[in-house]
Amino acid sequence: MEVQHSLTEPGKPFYNMKKPVEIVCASPGFSMSRHDHGWEIKSDGHTRAINVPEVVTGDEYVEFARKIYRMNWIPAARKWTGEPSLSFEEVSPVEACELLLRIPWYQRNMDDRKIEEWAGAMARGEWRTTHQGLAIDHQGMLFDGQHRLAAQIIVGKTLRYSVARGIQGDTFTVVDRGKMRSSSYTFAAAGEKDAFNLSAALRLLWMWENVAVEKWKNRHPVSDDQLREVLERHPDIRHSVKRGKTVPGASARATTLIHYLAAQACGSSTVPDNWYAQLGSGENFQRRDPGLVLRNYFLGGESNEKGSGAPVRSMQSVIQVLFLFATAWNNTCTGQQRSIVKAYGIHGVPALKTPGPRHLFRFPLDAPIE
Repeated sequence: MEVQHSLTEPGKPFYNMKKPVEIVCASPGFSMSRHDHGWEIKSDGHTRAINVPEVVTGDEYVEFARKIYRMNWIPAARKWTGEPSLSFEEVSPVEACELLLRIPWYQRNMDDRKIEEWAGAMARGEWRTTHQGLAIDHQGMLFDGQHRLAAQIIVGKTLRYSVARGIQGDTFTVVDRGKMRSSSYTFAAAGEKDAFNLSAALRLLWMWENVAVEKWKNRHPVSDDQLREVLERHPDIRHSVKRGKTVPGASARATTLIHYLAAQACGSSTVPDNWYAQLGSGENFQRRDPGLVLRNYFLGGESNEKGSGAPVRSMQSVIQVLFLFATAWNNTCTGQQRSIVKAYGIHGVPALKTPGPRHLFRFPLDAPIE
């Protein structure tokens, strides 16, 4: 098996599929036929064949592995005869491809989000060799590490792993039973205060800087290294984490981000600090002030559009909270009073403005919060 690299997309790997096809079709019940641009693989238990090109990308190779396992393909056993062993080894992309064809029946579902997260870290050079690497059981099956290998195949880099061999198959039931360490754990270990909300706000700020809002998705993969880099560039977000949680029902990471962006727009946190304190207390607003309308919206005090008096929903998506807080801030800066909150539409999240001559802030703009 060979790995090639694209001339038009430097670093992107391509894999020759002759050997993987031969490995699959050496198993009972599987057969192949050659055509002009590759092979067709058939299984006795499935009416639908799969077509395999001569050369595939890393993503296509991972999808090939998924397809053959869905056809109930079972790798041939390669029994380990010695004692269990542990070593640190360099694993090439080609070796990763071969290992991905050693997945046992109980370990087949691969999580796209996890693969994407690993691949991103590997491509950025953030991969670190740890005690958690690859494990191969006493039958020669890949016991642990399929997501790392799939990501490596996509990236096409040789990586160093800890490799355990000869592991008993029943050990699988006690692997990875503990809770995964989150980014908040990492920041807490580094001595950061309110690490949970800090890591959530940093993740949202990274997305704000790097991904169009309409492409945001839940649990967008962002590594700890990327979050630390964001914190190095935006150290004042720690203050916004402290001041940005104001109204029950509104996403804290979203309100924190708006506080931080408002402070950046103003050149200091003085005005956002006072406005957020006002949102929390509800004091010193006038009836149609955007801040009061926003507060009532999340506390359920604002009537719906039909005037029935029923409270609106208290929980909103992160993007909607960003939109509502940004809009209320901008309306306060420009002096536009509102009786109801404008519903979130298709316009994304507006850029934050600075207070103008007709602003509706009910406090001196240069007064620090007590």
